[in-house]
Amino acid sequence: MTDSAEVLDFAQAAERRKHERREEKVTDIRDQFNRTFNPNSKPTPVKDFLRKKKAKKKR
Repeated sequence: MTDSAEVLDFAQAAERRKHERREEKVTDIRDQFNRTFNPNSKPTPVKDFLRKKKAKKKR
């Protein structure tokens, strides 16, 4: 078997894939925490609707 950069054994490929999955999970968890603890980025459709309705009444 040749030792070129293009050839991977199955153990290395499996380990690389595990690492990619872990990184995906970490980024998902990081995004979830960011959405949870950052009130500016939280979607608030009901509050927005009520604010618009209240503002419209005041006109």
